[in-house]
Amino acid sequence: MSSKGGLSKNTLVYMREQYGSNIGRVNESNLYQIRSIGEKQATLDRVDKKTLVKNSYRGHNVFLYSKEEADRMNERSRTSAYQSLHPWQWSQLFVPIGEAGWDADMNF
Repeated sequence: MSSKGGLSKNTLVYMREQYGSNIGRVNESNLYQIRSIGEKQATLDRVDKKTLVKNSYRGHNVFLYSKEEADRMNERSRTSAYQSLHPWQWSQLFVPIGEAGWDADMNF
């Protein structure tokens, strides 16, 4: 299986929280569309949740760590006052819109 986990260009996704006490929780307040995705870098555009129109044109780059580097950094984070998540797979960071919980469009 690809490290992209079935994610591809134009997929609508939410992101998991990477910092603080809500690490791993899906943040459904911001919706993104994948502009491009590779093995270690993705570029996202923020979209309006109601209209699905992009409201960013510059894009937002997101990067993955190697598994070894992420394990080391996550271990350090567990003992730190400032906790953070360092992902090594896209599935640890992105949640496709239909998998984030109740989806109004699919349950109308």
